[in-house]
Amino acid sequence: MVTFRDTDPELIKALEQPWHRDTLAQVRTGKVEPTFSTREPSAIYKQIRTGAVAVTVLGCEGDEHAFELGGGPEKALLQYSTLHYQQWKKELPQSDGLFVPGAFGENLVATYANERNMCIGDVVRIGGQVIAQVTGPRQPCYKLNLRFQAEHMPTGSQELFRTGWFYRILEEGTIQAGDEIVLLERPNPEWTVARIQFYLYHDMRNKDMMREILRIKELGSESRGIFRNRLKKQLENQASRLLGAPEKGLTTWNDYKVLDKTRETTRIYSLVLEALAPSEAPTVVAPGCHVRARLGGKLVRTYSVVMGDSNRFRLAIALSETSRGGSNYVHDKLHPGDVIQIGPITASFPLAESADHHVFIAGGIGISALIASAQHCQRLGILYHLHYLVRSADDVALKPLLAEFGSNMTVYDKSAGKPFDTAAILNKINDQTHVYCCGPQRLQDSVSTTATELGINPNNLHFEAFEAATSGDPFTAQLAESNISVDVEENQTLLDVLRETGFDIPSSCEAGNCGTCRVGVKEGRIDHRGKGLPEAEKCSAMLSCVSRGIGTIVLEL
Repeated sequence: MVTFRDTDPELIKALEQPWHRDTLAQVRTGKVEPTFSTREPSAIYKQIRTGAVAVTVLGCEGDEHAFELGGGPEKALLQYSTLHYQQWKKELPQSDGLFVPGAFGENLVATYANERNMCIGDVVRIGGQVIAQVTGPRQPCYKLNLRFQAEHMPTGSQELFRTGWFYRILEEGTIQAGDEIVLLERPNPEWTVARIQFYLYHDMRNKDMMREILRIKELGSESRGIFRNRLKKQLENQASRLLGAPEKGLTTWNDYKVLDKTRETTRIYSLVLEALAPSEAPTVVAPGCHVRARLGGKLVRTYSVVMGDSNRFRLAIALSETSRGGSNYVHDKLHPGDVIQIGPITASFPLAESADHHVFIAGGIGISALIASAQHCQRLGILYHLHYLVRSADDVALKPLLAEFGSNMTVYDKSAGKPFDTAAILNKINDQTHVYCCGPQRLQDSVSTTATELGINPNNLHFEAFEAATSGDPFTAQLAESNISVDVEENQTLLDVLRETGFDIPSSCEAGNCGTCRVGVKEGRIDHRGKGLPEAEKCSAMLSCVSRGIGTIVLEL
């Protein structure tokens, strides 16, 4: 999963700068039309309006909403800051061309006002006639995934306070591009839109703050209702809004031919895959990328991309001792000339831009997730060192690629009596060094525990699991909306069983890292596994790729 964090102090400083006047760069409206690959109705593709546009208590003349709760007097206009688009482009370069003003479906395109310096109840004048008041943040939905061809967009935008905000109209009139937006009143200077979002999505159980928020009379009914229900211990389930129904998930698949299949070790094959319909502007494999592969029938697995671009790239796949079908299929049934479907190349384990030095620790097949990162550092002259742990010299994979790293790589051959000394390595790093570990759980635990003992900043540690423990006691999942029941055996995952039943559950890492495969839980006890689900959501959701039910559970499917 891509991790979005507004950690750049200069960026945050710019966003928090007070504003009093801004310029309306564009006015946009849209009609409800069948959109995306799912052909579902949406009005997110709004067009630029020229000349004066009438604004009533229900918003701009000619603007429509597909979702029945998407408009109304408290959501008459949506505004979004163009400053955010610059940051999205950096974080999701594969969708760079999609991040343009208006792309979030906003009516008002402007620059300096944003969630960190707009407050609930702010009254603004737009042009010479329209008076509007801020009611609250937009609650983003799964359609942003489809709009930007990237997973986790609604979750990322709400947690980073980049959603946009709504206005109610106090005085009707007309507006047009070039009009001045002027702040007239600020009744609640302590309550920015972003601060409201903090309690909506981060600190979700702070009852004292909820009571204080409910005293803000200008706050819209949507946010007000959420906080009121939480005080009654009624937590909303965000899964349907963030993910949509299973059939609404982001599914972009392309056909690839297996050009080459090479045995790297007794347990590892590497594959070279080539797109049958190559792109004129292929996506280059950045540090920490992965793809999803369909391997016969409904079997879907996720693999790290070693190198290449979206037209031709290399994977390395180990035969798992606990294979649920994926690695067995690759090793035994996949041959040169075969065609399989591959999802988009997605960055899930990127490098920290602020680091001066990178330390990569790979165990076994975990090397496949770190080669592109090491190549990136080698190419740009960035300080790095790659530590590669293997059982024996015969287990070293991808030797031609590793040769280019020279003295920047150390191989630890356990059979030759050369163990990896975690403490010795971590004891040498400083505050500007970031550590990336991909390998078995015992290796990750060793790095994590040793780092804690040495007082290393946890924000400088990055872990990627290539395989997670998924087996356990059998359980039954009742699907409330579908009125059916499925049994999950001890060596099956809920994700696989749901797919076999016909649900195209979206997923990404399938190792419990990212949270994409979460499903809503109505009743029952869950054995939560993986790191991709926030603590606050464990009462109402589970990761279908790794977590397991206890006995019988009821899902919102």
